[in-house]
Amino acid sequence: MKKIRLIAMTAAVGMVFAACEPTLIDGPEPFGNVESTVLADGITYQQFADEACTQPDEAGNFVKFNSSAGIVQVFLESTGAHIFTGAGGVVKIPVKRGQEPSANLIFRIANADGTFTDAVKTFACTPPTELAPEMLLLVSDNGKKVWKYAPTNCYGNGGHAGSGAEFNGPGVVGGNWWGVETPDGLADQLGHVPGGTATGDEASGAYMVFTEDGDVTTYKPTGEAIRSGKFEVKNYDPERTSGWELGKLVTSEPAILFPWMINGNGKGVTEFDIMYFTPQAMTLVYTNGQASGGWGEITHWCFMAGSPDPLTIEGTWTYGANGYGNGGHAGAGAAFNAPGVVDGNWWGVATGDELADQLAHAGGAATGDESSEAYMVFEGNTVTTYAPDGSKVRGGEWTAVMNDYASGAGRGAAGWELGKLTTSEPAILFPWMVNGGGTPVTEFDIMYFDANNMTLVYTAGEASGGWGEITHWVFVRK
Repeated sequence: MKKIRLIAMTAAVGMVFAACEPTLIDGPEPFGNVESTVLADGITYQQFADEACTQPDEAGNFVKFNSSAGIVQVFLESTGAHIFTGAGGVVKIPVKRGQEPSANLIFRIANADGTFTDAVKTFACTPPTELAPEMLLLVSDNGKKVWKYAPTNCYGNGGHAGSGAEFNGPGVVGGNWWGVETPDGLADQLGHVPGGTATGDEASGAYMVFTEDGDVTTYKPTGEAIRSGKFEVKNYDPERTSGWELGKLVTSEPAILFPWMINGNGKGVTEFDIMYFTPQAMTLVYTNGQASGGWGEITHWCFMAGSPDPLTIEGTWTYGANGYGNGGHAGAGAAFNAPGVVDGNWWGVATGDELADQLAHAGGAATGDESSEAYMVFEGNTVTTYAPDGSKVRGGEWTAVMNDYASGAGRGAAGWELGKLTTSEPAILFPWMVNGGGTPVTEFDIMYFDANNMTLVYTAGEASGGWGEITHWVFVRK
C-alpha cells in the first residue's frame, strides 16, 4: 500500500508555530504493469492500400489501429526506427524494393514503474517493384544519388513572381535578384548561417547523397559528413497544376547543402518547393510564406546531379592490364580517355603476378597482394585489400570527391583529374610510389572512371606538363 506523508501544522497567535506528529493517509495503488499479451490483444487494426484508408487491403502498407491500453510507440523491428506515437492512428509500414512482403512492428507502452512492455505484430505488406517517378529522379534506379551545387547561382534570392513556369531550365530562377557566382562564394555568406560559423559545405566540392530509404546526408569536399536527416517528396505534380511548384521536398531537420533561409538570421529550412526537376538538375525554393505574385523575398537553391557517382566505387576491384607502372606527367587529363589508357605511359606490369618482381617499390618486402588474384573491397567508408587466399593485407577509410557534377566530362581547373580518391592510410592494392623506395600513397588523382574501370595516378608533386615521373594504377571490377 502506497503511503503519502502529509505534515499538518497549527498556527498560534503571534505567528508562533507548534510542530505536530505527521499524519499518514492511504494513497491509491500504482497501476500494474501491462502484460505483453494484454497489450497485443488490445490492439485492433485494419490495413489499407492508401493513406486516406479508403481502399482496404490485407497486404496494404498503411495500418489503421487503435490501442485500448492507451498511448503506444510504434517501431519497425528490423531497424528499430520509431515511426509513430499515439493511442491510435495510421501507421505507414516502411517498405522498400527487394524486401520480403512482411514486416514486424513493435507496439511499446510505458509502465508506471518506468519499464516498458512490447507487443510484436507481423503484417503482410507490399514492397514496391519500382521507385515512384519522383524518387527515380531524386535517387536514380540504383537507389542512391549524389547531388552537388550548380556551377553558378546555386544559392540566392529573388521575388515571388508567382509563375512556376518561369523555372524552365537548369539554374533558371524566376524573379531572380541575386545569386553567388560560384559555390565557393558561399564562404562569404556566413551571415545566413546560425552563429555565422562555417560548417564545411561552403565550397564547390561539397555534395549530398539521397537514398531510396529516405535518408539525406551532406558532406564536405573531403567526404566528411556534415549533417543528415530523413526526407520525403510530397504532392508530386509534374503537370504543375497549382501554377507554382512541382511538389515539396521535406526533411526532418535542416539537412541539405547550405539549408539556410537568405536574410533569415540563421533560420534552417526543412520544406522546399520543387521548381525544376529532372535526372540532371533540381531547383528548390523557400517562400517563407510570401504571397504568390507579391514579389516578397524568396530563397533559391540550384543543384546538379553528381556524375560519376563517387559511391559507385563501392565493390570489389583487382588489377587490370598495365595495372601498375610509371610515366611522364604530360598534363593532359583528357588523354586518359578509355579503360587502361595512361597518357605519357613509360612502363607497366602486364599482369598483377609481375608485381612479385617489383618489391623494391614496396620497401623490399612482399605483403601478399603481388598477385593477379589479389583484390580490394570498397564498402561504406572502408577499403580492405586481400591476398588471393582471402587473408587481409591492409585497410583503412576512404573518400572520393569528383570535380564534375553533371556530364562526367569535366576535370579540375588544370584540366587534369576527374577527382580525388583519399585513404586514411596506405590501403589499396600495392599502394607504393614507383621508384619511391617504399613510399606509400594515400591520395590519388582519379583519371578515368566508369562502371567497371578505374585509373589512378600519383604525381608526387611533379609539375603538370613537365614530364616528371608519375605512378599509375589500373583497376577493373572483379
